Amino acid sequence: MNYKNIVFCLLMLGGVSCNFLEEDPKGYITENDLPQTYEGALSLAMAPYENWVSGGNLFGRWFYLWELGTDDMSSQERPEISGPNANYLLHTANPDEYFYYNGIWGPLWKGVADCNNAMDKIQKMDGEITDEEKEEIIGELKTNRALYYYFLVRMFGDLPKVTQPMNLLSNLGEIPRSDAMEIYNEIIIPDLKDAIEVLPESYGTSYAGRFTKTSANVLLAEVYLTMAGWRYTSAGQLLKGDSELYRYAMAYADSAINNNGGFEIFTENEEYENPFEQPWRQHFSKESLIEFGNLSGLGKGAQAEGLQLVAETMDHGAGKFWGGNPKKFHGSATGMYIPTPDLFRAFEEGDKRKDFSMLVKAVDAKGDTCYSPPIYHKLCDPFIYRGEPGFQAADGDINIVLYRIADALLIFAEASNEVNGPTAKAVEQINKLRRRGGLTDLSTSMTKDQFREIIWKERRVETNGEGKRKFDLVRTNRLKQLADARDIYYSSSDNPEYANGQKDDILINTICLPYPQHEYIWPIPRPDMLLHDNWKQNYGY
Repeated sequence: MNYKNIVFCLLMLGGVSCNFLEEDPKGYITENDLPQTYEGALSLAMAPYENWVSGGNLFGRWFYLWELGTDDMSSQERPEISGPNANYLLHTANPDEYFYYNGIWGPLWKGVADCNNAMDKIQKMDGEITDEEKEEIIGELKTNRALYYYFLVRMFGDLPKVTQPMNLLSNLGEIPRSDAMEIYNEIIIPDLKDAIEVLPESYGTSYAGRFTKTSANVLLAEVYLTMAGWRYTSAGQLLKGDSELYRYAMAYADSAINNNGGFEIFTENEEYENPFEQPWRQHFSKESLIEFGNLSGLGKGAQAEGLQLVAETMDHGAGKFWGGNPKKFHGSATGMYIPTPDLFRAFEEGDKRKDFSMLVKAVDAKGDTCYSPPIYHKLCDPFIYRGEPGFQAADGDINIVLYRIADALLIFAEASNEVNGPTAKAVEQINKLRRRGGLTDLSTSMTKDQFREIIWKERRVETNGEGKRKFDLVRTNRLKQLADARDIYYSSSDNPEYANGQKDDILINTICLPYPQHEYIWPIPRPDMLLHDNWKQNYGY
């Protein structure tokens, strides 16, 4: 680590002025050389943030492989499926798969290690830093560690419990995998409860993006919602959680909604033409609770470092859906992650969330109209697809918005309905989202089952493209049913501007294959299985 790297980490969260980058770093320093101050402790806490989008790992590129093959996400159609997305669409995931080992499993554990290492060093600091300052930053690190473990346990099942720096564990090879419920109850939940006690309500604009009390509240609310639902175990069982946990989910979601940090959703009454778009156009906005920045903005063209994900989201086949030979979007066009017809049709007529989320048309920098099959707007940078001068595919200046106040509204409504049925308060949370989408309010005169279905639909269209669909389908026990039934064909009726008359069966997505139940979780990568003689592979692999 050198001074410039520390600055990059801070800059990712809007922490320091770009002017500091003009200074030459005064040689290289190690973590042990960091000043024993609040600023030194904060530098250690930045590494786990950067890891979420660093290089081609996790949300920087590979995380959405988890979503492929659901009823929401596929890849562009090819004569034969190949490339890094093949195993997730053909359902041949295996312990030797390179991409989830190097791009997901490994980086998730690196995040855990970064958190453990930073907490250990901060606890030992005895310089110009108070105990209260230590507690605050450690609370920030515990939130990050809980988030890393939360993804690991949902994706891979039973896990080793590692809460100390790796160099203090002489018997690492002997650590067993613990039951997923132990991971929740002994690491994730205690970490988040500790964080809620010490994290501030908000930070100044110079530190926008750091985890707050509301960040920990919304994450803990979803953790309880997940634990109350269904899960697929490492032994190959589908188990239902304790329904009493819905009460905790409801309580923590309510705390997030009624926060004192100024976090709230953008509404239709504000100055924006489409308020739903704002969290992706205004970095670290008032609606954003957990958001990961990127390193673009430090320069354009060859100097920029955007997310590789941006370059791989675009689709190249404008004519497949729009007919004729229309002008295509600018930028790269891998089409690795694109919406299914099922998702495209899930929005109600007039829903502004569809107007923004499903990108099909835009005016480019030259004033020409460009078209594409539907792609996830949340993952695309307008400067690239419009062909703005000086921007390349690697320049993507977008952040990953992982949790918003909108999540808290949805979690409260779902958990409250499971406990109390469709109360006026629960229905109002959904109506807030519908109103800002330009839709009419729901009535309270519906059954618990009817409201549950509505909430699930609202959650789908509200959080599309945010990496939540497969997790939601597993915990509600609908993954195989809905994934197997998904439509892969668009029709000219989906596009009012289709140029060549009526046409059905426009193949954009890849083929749909039955979803094997053992792929509700992934296998433990073989390299780690070989290092741990006492581990048993997940069922079905």
